[in-house]
Order: sequence, then structure tokens, then C-alpha cells
Amino acid sequence: MINKNYFLLFLFVIINGICSAQQMKVVEFRELPNDLTANRYGTSKTDDNGETAALIKIVTPETDFIFDGGSMGIVDRIQKPGEIWLYIPRGSQKLTINHSAFGVLRNYTYPVPIQSAKTYEMLLDIGTGVYATITAPIAKSEVYIDNEFVGFVPIYNKYLNYGKHTIQAVNGKFEGTMELYVTSDRKRLNIDIDMKDMSHLYGDVRVMVENNADIFFGGKKVGSGFWDTQLKAGNYTIVTKKADHADAKTSFTVKAGEKNEITAIAPSPYTGYLRVYTRPQKVSIIDPRGREVDLSEQTPLLKGSHQFMFRKKGYVTQTHEYTIEPNQIVADTVELERISYFKDVTFSFGGGLNIRSLMGATGIIGLNLYHHDLQLSYTFGIGESQQVNIYDANWDYQSTQKYIMNSLSVKYGYQLNLMRQFALTPQVGFTQNTINSQMVTGSKSFADGASSKCITLGVKLLLVPVKHFYLFAAPEFGIALSKDESFNLVSSESNFSPDGFAANLGFMFYF
Repeated sequence: MINKNYFLLFLFVIINGICSAQQMKVVEFRELPNDLTANRYGTSKTDDNGETAALIKIVTPETDFIFDGGSMGIVDRIQKPGEIWLYIPRGSQKLTINHSAFGVLRNYTYPVPIQSAKTYEMLLDIGTGVYATITAPIAKSEVYIDNEFVGFVPIYNKYLNYGKHTIQAVNGKFEGTMELYVTSDRKRLNIDIDMKDMSHLYGDVRVMVENNADIFFGGKKVGSGFWDTQLKAGNYTIVTKKADHADAKTSFTVKAGEKNEITAIAPSPYTGYLRVYTRPQKVSIIDPRGREVDLSEQTPLLKGSHQFMFRKKGYVTQTHEYTIEPNQIVADTVELERISYFKDVTFSFGGGLNIRSLMGATGIIGLNLYHHDLQLSYTFGIGESQQVNIYDANWDYQSTQKYIMNSLSVKYGYQLNLMRQFALTPQVGFTQNTINSQMVTGSKSFADGASSKCITLGVKLLLVPVKHFYLFAAPEFGIALSKDESFNLVSSESNFSPDGFAANLGFMFYF
């Protein structure tokens, strides 16, 4: 059986709702002589006749209205927070307003002549409440209606639905609260909230947090690392934040008239995990701060990008960057390459000693393109031949001479990199030898500038003790192609030869 008291309460609510239901109506319509919105650049509109339209600022808590200006029409409409801006032509007289939930207001007649470029205000009552003006004795006090912030006093044309409302004004430690029942028998309300000093209800508060984290209260940042304030006695919650960290909430109670010290929970860092295997083992892993770290085990790291350098003697150093996401594991294998002392493309120069029957000092330049080795060298003779006595056709003595031999060589080879620091290059070359006479006694020279040509077959052995520096040994065998008659005569008399076995020893720089 239905409780009698509940039934009477239900019946009262239904009857009160029926009696209080009102048709949509205009509470107030007036010109705003100091409002230039209708005539200001950027907010003015022009009608079909090229004339600046009038603007009606329709104050209403609802949206989705349909407006009909009759034969004069509507120029434009713009939805604003709490308002609808309706642009109409000069001389408009009537307006019909339609809404699917609140009915129709037909042929509302403007109480004043509508003029071009003028701004007007209309308070549209949808039939569910009353417009109110809210004031308080302290300027710029915050106003809350049913715990919702609505602005600063004075507040004009705030629409309050029928029923009970709690209205509060706050300015620092001054507060005022009133309860109000809004009924249909009032067309407008003027609400003035009395405010009182509530200092005795406040306590001093200091909030501290580690790592200089940011402190947020009421959705606003109020400090970093610490926050000093005064709060009314009660329960509160703050949020601490830090980049790449999870927010932390701390609830606390403030006691009036006391110093309240709160240690807030610090934000916890977003962390993921990194594990790296290396080939070879025992590789030094260096973090951005220059510290050596061990990543062979699952290592926690902050969210974000992290760079590490991997290095080991005899191997090419590598740098890897890892992106760490919260609660995820990143695994990687880093394989270091052994340092190759032989590059694909090198230019080299150097010198050495040419060991042959007439020794020489050799200058060399070379170019290596993907194992194809080209070499140009010139050997300055430094070893003298045996003395040769020169006679004329009648066997009359002319002079005694010694000889040195200079050589220009071009060689081609294919370089085989057998080890990291050792290579072997089979070579074939062409050499032109020229002898210069050195007078011992007498006055008439012989065979000065005589030449011979030969082909050489050999091998160049390269050892690289450090980067950019070669040591080489190049034994070879020369096969004579041609000899000047005088060259042949002198070489046979002084016991030297341009062909046969020889060797070059020396060094080269490469880059």
C-alpha cells in the first residue's frame, strides 16, 4: 500500500509543476545606447539593401531557437555563450520565436522602433525560471550557484530555474551564503549577498613535495616544490605533476587557527625497461653523462629517448638511441664491427728505398678504388756503379765514369685484405730506367741519359700498425723490353742491370 504522505507529496509536485508552467515570453526589451556592437567593424552586418542591420542580443539559457522576422526577414544569427545575436533590418516590427521544447512565441511586437546600426537587449523567458541580478558588498567577489562558479559580482540577467538554489559569494576570507526558492510569482529577482569575515575559520598551510614537482590546487598551478597559503578548515586534495611522471594526489585536512604542514606525494616517474645484448661481449656502454652502465640485465629507464655509446678496442664505436615507453620492455642486440684499416677508397703518398743493383730512394703516390690499386713512383738513384773507362774508336782513353740509375714506374694491382691490418697486392707494372753519368776523370761523358724499358711482376705486402699509416715491402722481378745500345754497353761493363730481382721497402700515409 502506498504511503499516504508520499502520495500527497507526489500530487503536490505534479500540481505545482502544472500551475507554474508558463509560456515562453519576453521579460524585457530595451535599447543599449552605449553598446556599439551593431556598428563596430568585425561585428556589424549588412542587410540586403546595403544598410547596417540592427542587433538584438537575446539573453537565454537555451539554444536551438528558430526565428522568423516575417516579411522583413532575418539578416543573420550567431550563437554566443548565454546569448543569441540576432541581426534584423531597420524597421522590423515583429518576431516569431519557435523552440521544439518550449513552444512558440508568435508575432512578438518590438516595443521600440528598430533603427539601423543600433544594439538592443531581449531577456527571453523560456518559462522555467526567473532572471536575477546578483550583487555583493565587496567588488569582484566570486559567485557560485549550487557550487558552480558563474562569474564575479555584479552579475546581470542570470537565469535561475524554479526551485531551491544555494548562492555563495567569496572574496578571500570574506564569504556569504544564502538559500533561495525561485517560484513563478516573481518576474525578476535582485539578490544581494551579505558577506562576513571568516578569518577565524582559516589555518596556515604549507605543502612540500620532493623533486621540485609542480603543485596544482583547484586545477591551477600554485607552486613548485612548496606552496604557502591559508585555507578554510576542511578537507582538500592537491595534485603534484612533473614531466614524464605520473600525477599524484594527496588529500589532507586543514585545522582552523593552526599551522598545517603537509608532505605531498611526489609524482612517480614513467619508466620502461631496456635490455641490450652485445657481440662481442664485454663492450663498454656509456650513457649521455659519460657514465659506464650495464644493460645486460633489464634496466629501468625514464620515459623518453635515451642514447648510449657502445665501444671496444679494435671495433668501430656505435651510438644507438632507444625510445622508452611506460611499462614496456625494449630489447636489442648490438653487434660491433671490427675496425677495418683498409678503406674502399683511399689516396696515399709516401716513400722508401729501392733495393737493386743500383739502389735508389723512391717517392710514391697511389690511389685505391675498391681493391683496384694504381701506383706511380719515381726512384732517384743513390747507388753508384763500378767505374767504367771510356775509349774512342781508336782505343784512345777518353774518361773514367760512374753511373746512377733513375726510374719512373706505373703499377697496377688488386689488393687482397687478408687480415684487419695486413693486405697483399699482386702487381704488374711498366718501368723506364734512365742512367746519368758521374765523371771521375777525363772530360768526355758517355751514355748520359741512356734508357731501358721493362715489365715488372711482383707483390706488395702492406702492414697497417695504426690508422692512416702503411708499412710496405714489394719484391718484384723485372723483364727487359728494350735497352739503348749505350745503356747495354755501360750496364754490362759496370755489372748492373735494370731487370732481374728488386725490392721496395718503405711507408705510406693514406686518407
